[in-house]
Amino acid sequence: MADLSNPKEEVKKAADIIEVIGQYVQLKKRGQNYIGLCPFHSERSPSFTVNQDKQIYHCFGCGRGGDVFTFWMEYHNLSFPQSLKDLAERYNIPLPRDRDSFAERKKTELKELLYKINDLAGSYFHNILVKSDNGRPGRDYFSGRHLSQETISAFRLGYAIRKWDGLINYLGSKNISLDIGAKAGLLAPKKGGGYYDRFRDRIIFPIFDLNHQIIGFGGRILDDSLPKYINSPETPIYHKGNCLYGLDSAFKNIRERGLAIIVEGYMDMLVLRQHGISNVVATLGTALTSDQIRRLKGYTKDVVVLFDPDDPGREAALKSFPLFLNEGVSAKVLVLPGGEDPDSFVNRYGSEKFKELLKGAAPIFDFYMDQALAHMDIGVDGKIKILGEVLPIFMDVEQEATRSLYVHRFSEKTGINEAIVQEGLRHKTNASQLKDRFYSAQDLRKYGSDLQFLNLLVHYPERIDHFRDQEWELIVSDPEIVKIIRVLMEKFTLEGKLDRIEEFLDSPVAKEQFRVMLMSKPFYAEELVSQAVREFEEKIARVKISKSIRKASSEGDIEMLNRLIKAKQDLELDSKRT
Repeated sequence: MADLSNPKEEVKKAADIIEVIGQYVQLKKRGQNYIGLCPFHSERSPSFTVNQDKQIYHCFGCGRGGDVFTFWMEYHNLSFPQSLKDLAERYNIPLPRDRDSFAERKKTELKELLYKINDLAGSYFHNILVKSDNGRPGRDYFSGRHLSQETISAFRLGYAIRKWDGLINYLGSKNISLDIGAKAGLLAPKKGGGYYDRFRDRIIFPIFDLNHQIIGFGGRILDDSLPKYINSPETPIYHKGNCLYGLDSAFKNIRERGLAIIVEGYMDMLVLRQHGISNVVATLGTALTSDQIRRLKGYTKDVVVLFDPDDPGREAALKSFPLFLNEGVSAKVLVLPGGEDPDSFVNRYGSEKFKELLKGAAPIFDFYMDQALAHMDIGVDGKIKILGEVLPIFMDVEQEATRSLYVHRFSEKTGINEAIVQEGLRHKTNASQLKDRFYSAQDLRKYGSDLQFLNLLVHYPERIDHFRDQEWELIVSDPEIVKIIRVLMEKFTLEGKLDRIEEFLDSPVAKEQFRVMLMSKPFYAEELVSQAVREFEEKIARVKISKSIRKASSEGDIEMLNRLIKAKQDLELDSKRT
C-alpha cells in the first residue's frame, strides 16, 4: 500500500481549514478562534470552534472534532481515501494510485462507479431531450412551462423514453453491469429475474451533491398517472433526507443574501432561478428533515418556505415548525395568492412581485394558527382538535423556555387556557382526555374568548352599545353564545334589564349558559374593562383583515393583498404599542 503521509501533509499545508469549513458553516472570529453553529448536532448557541493556527476544529457541544480531513469525511459522509482524493484534487496535489486497503478501495471504487453511471445516465436522458425525436414529449412539456434552453442545459434536464429497456440497452453499450445500474437506483429488479428501467416516459431532474456530481434523479410523469413523481431510492451516494435540490448551485447566493427560499417542486425551483431568484432550493418529495435544515443554516439562519394554504400545507408547516426551532433557524411561510404555484406566479407576474410578497411572509407558527383557525370550527370540539394537533409538536420542541413562549402564544390565539396546554404536555394527554378536561373544567375562562366576551357584556352591559354595530360575530364561534349575544344586542336597550333576557332565549342550553354567566364573577376588574374592550376590537379587526386577505388571495388581487398585509402589520404594531 502506498504511503499516504506525504500527500496528506501536502494537502493539510495547502488547505486552509477556515476556508474549507467556512463553505458549510457560518464562522465568526472570536479571539484566537472562529466559532459557529455545529453542523453535526442541533444547537442554538455556537459551540463549534475552529483554530486556524492549529488547523483543527472541535465542538464543545457534541465533542466531534479533528482536522480538515475529519470534517470532510463527516460532513460529506465519505471515507478517508475519498476525502483525501477530493481535497487533493481541490488543491491540485497528485496522489499515488495504490493508496488504500482492499475493503476501502472497494467502497471507493463502488462510489466512483455510481457517480460515473449517474453521469452517463444524466447524459443519456439529456441527449434524448435535446437531440432526439423521442424527446419531443419532454421538450413540449418544458416549453409549455416556459423553461428556457439555458435552464435545461444548466441543470442537465432530461427525458426518459417510454420503454422498459431504453437505459438498460444504453448502459450495456457502455459495458456497465446491470447489477451496478440497480445499485445506482436506475434499474429495478423484475420478479422473475433481470431488470427494467425505473424511469420511463418521464421528464428527468438530475440531483447534484455539493461537488456538483449527480447522486440521484427525480422523474415526473407527463399525464395523470400515479405516482406523479418517483425518485431514486437510497444508495451509497444518495440519501434524500440530507439533500436539497439545487443547493449545489444556490449556496453562495443564499449566503450572500442571508436568506434561503424553500419550495416543494423541482419546476418551482427551476422557474424561480430562471427569473433571477437564485437563493432557492426544493425538497425531494419528502417532508423537511433536521439534516436538510442543518445544511441550510451553514449559509443562513433565515428561511422562507412556500406551503399550500390547505390541510396538507398546514400539516407540513406544523411538522416542520419544531425542526426549524430546534436548529435555531428563523422560518417564515409565504402563501401565493389565487392558488398559484411559484412557477406559475412568476411567469404571470414577474420576479419583482414575488419579491414583494416575500416581505410579507408570516412566521411559521402564525401561519399554522391562522390556517387552523380559518378552516376549523373553533367551538370546544374544534379547539380540542387543534390542541390535539399541536401537543405532540410542542413536545418535540427541545428548549423548555422556547416551548413555554409558544404555548403562551397558542393560548392567546385560541383562547385555550395555558394551564390546560401545559397539563396536556406534562401528562401527554390524548384527544379523549382533553375533551373530558374541557367539559369538566369549572373555570369558565378555560373555554376561551367566547365566554370572555359574553362575560364582559353581561357584567358591564353599558358596553353592549359599543359593539352593537361592529362585526362581533367574527370572534364568537359557539352557536349558543351567539344566540345569547344577539338577544342582548336586540333587547337590552328595550328592556333595560338583564334579568328578562332569558325570556327571549329559545334554547335550553342558551338559557342555562346565560344563567351561569349571570351568577359568575366578572372576569375583568373595572380598571381592566377598557383594555378588554380594545382587545376585542383589535381581534375583530384582525379577523376582518384575515378574511379579506384570504378573499384577495383567492381572487388573485395582488394590490389589495399587499394593502391588507400592510394594514395587518400596522394593526399588530399598534397593538404592541398599546
